[in-house]
Amino acid sequence: MNLVNSIADMSMAMSAAKFQQDLGLTMMKKTMETSVDMMNGVLDMVDSVPHFPGANGSILDVRA
Repeated sequence: MNLVNSIADMSMAMSAAKFQQDLGLTMMKKTMETSVDMMNGVLDMVDSVPHFPGANGSILDVRA
């Protein structure tokens, strides 16, 4: 009976570890997707800045 309990305990521990690993990967993926979305927003904002003729750059006024 002790061997059966040990196998069951190990199985539960491995299942919990797999769940924690999957949760961590899911959170990391969501964080990366959010970062990509934010950077795309910043790039869209930079692209929408008017360019002045004869100037080498543009003026971007950003306030947080």
